[in-house]
Amino acid sequence: MKKLLALLLTLAMVLALVACGGSNGGGSSNDMAAVEAENARAEIRNAISLLFDRNYIVEEIGQGGQVPASSFVAMGMTNPDGTEFYKTAGNNEGYYGYYNVSKEALEANFNKAIEVLKKYYDYDEATGMFTNFPTMTYLYNTSEGHKAIGEYLQAQLASVGITMNLENQEWATFMNTRKNGDYSIARNGWVADYNDPICFLDMWTTASGNNDVQFGKGAHESVAAYSIDITDLGYDVKVENGTWAETYDVLIKTIKSCTDNEVRYKLMHRAEDLLMSTGCICPIYYYTDTYMISKDVDGFFANPLGYKYFMYCTVPTGSSISVCLASEPDTLDPALNSAVDGATLISHLFSGLAKWSQDASGKLVIVPDAAEELVEGVVNEDETVTYTYKLRDGLKWSDGKDVTAADFEFAWKRAASEELGADYGYMFEVVDGYGTENLNVKAVDEKTLEVTLANAVSYWNELLAFPTYFPVREDVVSNEGWATDPKTYVCNGAYTITKWDHNSVITLEKNANYVDAAAIKMDKIDFYLSDDANNMVANFKNGTWQLIDDVPTNEMAALKAEYPDEYIVAGKIGTYYVCWNINEDILPATAK
Repeated sequence: MKKLLALLLTLAMVLALVACGGSNGGGSSNDMAAVEAENARAEIRNAISLLFDRNYIVEEIGQGGQVPASSFVAMGMTNPDGTEFYKTAGNNEGYYGYYNVSKEALEANFNKAIEVLKKYYDYDEATGMFTNFPTMTYLYNTSEGHKAIGEYLQAQLASVGITMNLENQEWATFMNTRKNGDYSIARNGWVADYNDPICFLDMWTTASGNNDVQFGKGAHESVAAYSIDITDLGYDVKVENGTWAETYDVLIKTIKSCTDNEVRYKLMHRAEDLLMSTGCICPIYYYTDTYMISKDVDGFFANPLGYKYFMYCTVPTGSSISVCLASEPDTLDPALNSAVDGATLISHLFSGLAKWSQDASGKLVIVPDAAEELVEGVVNEDETVTYTYKLRDGLKWSDGKDVTAADFEFAWKRAASEELGADYGYMFEVVDGYGTENLNVKAVDEKTLEVTLANAVSYWNELLAFPTYFPVREDVVSNEGWATDPKTYVCNGAYTITKWDHNSVITLEKNANYVDAAAIKMDKIDFYLSDDANNMVANFKNGTWQLIDDVPTNEMAALKAEYPDEYIVAGKIGTYYVCWNINEDILPATAK
């Protein structure tokens, strides 16, 4: 009876759980019991987030300079005034974000979590254990580091009577399992796609292919438990007890059409408030990028998104290099890839209108690639913005055919199409006509591409350098298996695939048809496919691989000491987190 009473009382906590209040009423009918249950689950998930010692995880397990995370939008993203976004997130005194992650707050966090969980579950005061929390399964991809974190989370929950089993899957299977929502709780991570907080927030809209939590999907589609009020920011939007589509999706759409930067950032903070109120995102730490690279390699660089670039590298032994980033990529189709390792390969294989590069001082910059120049947009009377790009002379596909503006038009419309269902299709929301059959991009002639944005977008050039905006050719991709076989893989970048031994190695060789082929120093790159960190270290030590993108946790200190110039800890804008499937029921049977 106590649990039933607690569940009924949760309705009174709706506004406390949701960052923005309002009272227009949502547009959908809803089962009130489902709303009450979802608010209870949100409170439970947030309480469990307080049980974890993030300082222990980064110091004893991560050991790579990671920073305990108190928000989802990562450290490194800034507000318009230059202050860090995460430091102005949440509404708390004395700490940043949504949790106090200091060592001093650990005991208070733990006690608070226990008190919240007592409202819903039976608790044995003598043993300090909950006795009827449903058994969960934690899903992670094969990696010693991910396993170690999973074992810590498992032990921490077991200390209060909560059983969480561990299940690991190889990378491609894991990605699809999580994407399909076939899990209860899972390891996750997100690295910025470009330098704007929206890239951490727009992934959680209902239709996003990266919405692994399943917000607005399945049973959650009709749950009207959320509220927003942005009338104080000049918008006629005020919704109380609306669905995810009526609230969060509306916030993100409003952000993407907002041209007042100060207001836009306030809207993004409110979007994160709403996201974090669900408890489905449990941030663990802000990423650093830990890897090892041979001291014999010159000309290497990486960007803050985690992509690594080898085309300008030189080594004393010749013009080939062997590296290992991860196991078999799920796809090397630019429109369908959603992983950093896949993006790294694609960035070597394709040439978009823009690309990441280094200037003479070593500073990372976005520069023209297939475009002659990155032009300024023309603001139209209706506040849309039109860009007109001229393609460079001599652009060729790897099979020798000309690259045309029509290839870009086709690729962008394909990637944005509902039919393809690409994870990053929503990145074309900034383009006028998105969501219709009339995405406003067109080839004016063979060398001229015109695109009109719905409004001004400050990070537009960075989008152009993102793999989803790379061209593909219609006749090539009509073969569904085109991106899995070197014989059918046609690209327009610095390299082409000459060998793909699945689950073993992908070999890239210089593309003689690439317009800047003379500037490419590395003739061949072997990308070995493995997620075994011990195997990576063994091959690095014996000189077989010149770069590895993972090291075993228990060897970090020794490797750092033995290879002080080759053990690298670099900045990366990203967050390692745990995500819950929002449709997973974690309430005790007596509360249903």
